[in-house]
Amino acid sequence: MPQPMGFHLRLGWSGWLTLLIVFGLVIAIAAAVAIVVLGVFIVLLPVVLISALLFYFFPSLRRRRGGKMGETDIIEGEYRIVDPRQLEQDVPPGDRT
Repeated sequence: MPQPMGFHLRLGWSGWLTLLIVFGLVIAIAAAVAIVVLGVFIVLLPVVLISALLFYFFPSLRRRRGGKMGETDIIEGEYRIVDPRQLEQDVPPGDRT
């Protein structure tokens, strides 16, 4: 008579008890992690929502960064092109009317 092909597991009481303890520990650790994650989510969600609303309604609270690196500052004023030949002919700024 041919032997049946396949895998047959014989553990006994101690083997099954070990598997149940390991399975129970895995479930307990997963439940503890889920409770901690849920607690952190419940605590942080209102903080994130309130800070987002504050930054939306009060844009002056945002941190100001120094000017952008690629931009140049434009200084307004009176400018004139100086030609060395006309320096003697120009009127000094204090004498203008």
